[in-house]
Amino acid sequence: MNAALERLLGALPMLLFNIALIISAMSTLDSTLSSSAKLVAIDMKATAATVRNGRLIMLGFMLLGLLMVFIGNKDLFSAVAVSGTASMYLAPVIFFSLWGNFRNIPVWSYLAAFVFAFSGALLYFLESSGHTALLGETHKYTKLLWISLSVLLSGCATFALGALLSRPTEQALPYSGLD
Repeated sequence: MNAALERLLGALPMLLFNIALIISAMSTLDSTLSSSAKLVAIDMKATAATVRNGRLIMLGFMLLGLLMVFIGNKDLFSAVAVSGTASMYLAPVIFFSLWGNFRNIPVWSYLAAFVFAFSGALLYFLESSGHTALLGETHKYTKLLWISLSVLLSGCATFALGALLSRPTEQALPYSGLD
């Protein structure tokens, strides 16, 4: 695709385009790595919050990402699809907790929605990189559509079930005989 774009646009526009992509990628990496260090050291309290530990956490996440490049698909769109599918665990949170104002969602509903989303992302990664063909020989974006719908519906069903099972029960009023 790059060769076709270079023939259409010329060398200078492609050079500028690639420079813009590199700057954008570096900005994304910077915020991702600093967020991962904060998540592990400060939010999860898995280690002491020091600069050294933050840098080690960032290094670990970079090595995991590099490993994914070597064992998986090098397609940028697949990477975006995997991360987007993994982040779909937030959809039920938005629908039920923020928009629906449900405050009684149990922790297991959050965990189940996360497991569904992470499993969907892993399944799409394996399918799009050719490691499995569990979903048949359909196009990878058709697979992504079905996986995303499944993740969304299962996460919302988990939240609905959690809200239903944990709703406050009305306490019986004493019988006054005036009914």
